[in-house]
Parts: sequence; structure tokens; C-alpha cells
Amino acid sequence: MSQQQRSAQMAKVRSTGNKSTEERVETALIQAGLQGWEKHPKNILGKPDFFFPCYKLAVFVNGCFWHCCPICRRPIPRSEYWRNKIDGNRRRDNSIHRKLRQEGYHVIRVWEHELKNDLWLNVLTLLLNVLTKIYHHLN
Repeated sequence: MSQQQRSAQMAKVRSTGNKSTEERVETALIQAGLQGWEKHPKNILGKPDFFFPCYKLAVFVNGCFWHCCPICRRPIPRSEYWRNKIDGNRRRDNSIHRKLRQEGYHVIRVWEHELKNDLWLNVLTLLLNVLTKIYHHLN
């Protein structure tokens, strides 16, 4: 595949094109009986994929390639444009994470490769249980 063909192909991929992973997470949340979340709230920095307003918990579902997963380390195309694009995604993700934490939000990042098992869901459920106890204790 030529550089132009690859660039044209990758340009077709949109940020909302990650629906299959988001749908898997949504299905898992519903099957686990987890409630009280909303999708892509516009009033929260970074528009998290899932947000639990009662706990100020933002959940981002990241594709391993587009968000530069530190575990998968997928090869980035040699094009300067795509290296800058993916590095920009990574920098933006880190900046949003940091700003949300500074504003008192809890942030979880679920990587695409983590959806192969339920460990991410177990961690999320545990965190929600802890936050429930903390918030009920405060009120």
C-alpha cells in the first residue's frame, strides 16, 4: 500500500469509529448491573465515553493504536503526519486526565486489549463500591 493509499484509508477512521469497543463496554456495564452512568457528557472535559456523575468518575475507552497503548506498542506509520497525530492524541489524553484529577474527578482508562477479559470490569466495580461507601459515609 502506498503512502497516499494508507493516508486515505486512515483518514476514513473517525473518533466515533471506535464504537465496537464502546459497545462492548456498554454491554458489560449493563450485564454487570452497573447503573447511573451516561455516555459522552458534553459538559465534562474530554467527553468521557462513560461518566458516573454521582461519583465524578470518568471512564475513557481507548483504542490501543490511536491512543498509543504502552503495553501493545503497535507500530506507528512512518509518516510524520501520523506520528504527530498519534502523539498528539497521547498528549491530549494525559492532559485531560491530569486536569480532571485536579478538578476532583476520578478517571479510569480502559484499553482496547483489556476487553479480552473482565479484569477492567472487576476494577471498575471495586472502585464504584469503594466510592459508594465513601460518599454514603460523607452524607
